[in-house]
Amino acid sequence: MSAEIAKAADVLADGGLTPIEFTFRGKRFRIHTVLSRWCEAGGWWNRISDGKFRPDDQARALWKVEAAPIGALTTFELERDEATGHWIIRAV
Repeated sequence: MSAEIAKAADVLADGGLTPIEFTFRGKRFRIHTVLSRWCEAGGWWNRISDGKFRPDDQARALWKVEAAPIGALTTFELERDEATGHWIIRAV
């Protein structure tokens, strides 16, 4: 699975931060179908209750989507870092 770290400007999301379009390897892709969406919580060892809280606990929101420029659909995983807002795009 190849991955590309995308700038925030490379991913167009709606008001709820669900991705709608993105650029991958210089091509603009429109998302046709969200196949699945999930969140990964940060590390259990990094909680404010134990005094060891760090702002970046590696919480992530992920989507598996079908997207296409013009032609055949391709499946991608899009990952958004909840702390920084950075996106990672993987063709699967």
